Amino acid sequence: MKEQILQPVEDAWHHHCTVLNDALAETASELKNVLRLDEYHRHGHDADHLDRALGPFAATNLDLASLSRVLGEGALSRAMAPERLKRVRQLIQTLGEMKEACSITPADFATVEIENEENEIRELAEEHFNRFALVFRTLRVAQLEIRSKYEPETHDAVFADFNWRQLGPAELRLCPPFVVVARPHDDSGAQLRKMMSLLESGMPIKIAAHRSSLREVYAPAPGTSVPSTMTIETLPLAMRGVYFLQTCVAAPDFQKQMFEGLTAPRPGVISVLCKRNEEEQAAFQSRAERAVRSRAFPMCLYDPDLAHRFGMCFDLSANPAPDTLWTTETLSGQDTQGQPIEVEEAFTFAHFAASEAEFAAEFTDPPAIADHLIPMTDYLGSSRRQRAGKLPFVSLVGRDGSIVRKVASPVIALQCSDRLHLWLTLQEISGMDNPHVNTTRAALQKECAAQQEALKKSLQQEMEKDAARREQAAVATAVRRLVVHLTGIDPPSS
Repeated sequence: MKEQILQPVEDAWHHHCTVLNDALAETASELKNVLRLDEYHRHGHDADHLDRALGPFAATNLDLASLSRVLGEGALSRAMAPERLKRVRQLIQTLGEMKEACSITPADFATVEIENEENEIRELAEEHFNRFALVFRTLRVAQLEIRSKYEPETHDAVFADFNWRQLGPAELRLCPPFVVVARPHDDSGAQLRKMMSLLESGMPIKIAAHRSSLREVYAPAPGTSVPSTMTIETLPLAMRGVYFLQTCVAAPDFQKQMFEGLTAPRPGVISVLCKRNEEEQAAFQSRAERAVRSRAFPMCLYDPDLAHRFGMCFDLSANPAPDTLWTTETLSGQDTQGQPIEVEEAFTFAHFAASEAEFAAEFTDPPAIADHLIPMTDYLGSSRRQRAGKLPFVSLVGRDGSIVRKVASPVIALQCSDRLHLWLTLQEISGMDNPHVNTTRAALQKECAAQQEALKKSLQQEMEKDAARREQAAVATAVRRLVVHLTGIDPPSS
């Protein structure tokens, strides 16, 4: 399971090291050009250099000694000071050593398990980022030297205590990632608190949460329909400056999503749905599709750098039908008389769980007297008082092809309710289903409908008046024509 995320980490390492190697090589080449120019200023006008440059013409037609003396007087004034020459040579050597070091990808790709002591993780991360801060410090100093802008009395103090905190967003994006690997288990709350503590350091640590099981364990709290626990998906609500990505190994753009998450210049959490040990790829593909479709594992992206407004930083577009509460599923089977039948109902977490072996014990056959059975969606939409004595069920296709009902346990009902409220929360903060917006929209629609109705009535009244006038005019014209026909006298127009 661990290899599923190590490959994207290794790819990011190779990409960043390649870019850094190119930057180091290019900077070293520019510094060498500076040395070549300085060498020319120092010795380019010597008599022997002029003799080689000008060829046979010089020896017979020019006084090379006098020419060398005249040209050299101005050139020497443009030569580098000995202190700067020493710094540039040292920089070239340092850049070469750093380039060689960046060419070697460490075997562990700077990953550490979250079970390690928190202080140890912080120290390793600090060492990692400061190592690459030294690279960017050297590149900054070299660029100043290339432009003859480095002033020791000013810049020595600036770069004396340079560390990763002085890096800009573009430089942080090029730092190879430091990844903390987590595997949420029964005590996921403790892990989540440790994640938040690590993220509070501000270091662009990336925490990769491997999730192969979607079973949640809640603390006993009788009578509640929503557990009072924090989930990993709501982390951005508590830490708005943290990059968050929830995706799946089976997603078509998984590699691209991982690269963007690993290179974000912020602390980040990447929650990944992974295969179980020994699970076949086809089986995992099907399970992942059902998990996403049932809102058991909502695909989510929160990037604080996308916009200034909180809701604009959320993206749920990777989910099927993201603007609806549930997706639907049509079951084709047989009824109790063996007749073909199709049943369409919402595809909830309970429907997903009913197909998972780890939840098999949570589903039972309905009792003989089924007066208290209620569909899961109706159960979720009921109040606590209305749920009393009710048994939520889901419809499934049995082994014999018939449509059967299975009663979900309170554990499934609780997690199903939890997933529903999580999805509603994500929809609300992303702006897809905001109750305040919906209320305003309904009020505006009602007001607009009233205005349209009033306008319609006004137009109708005007049309009726216009029709009456036309009718009166038509009758008057007809009477006039009749008088003319009968008397031969054309009456005067009124």
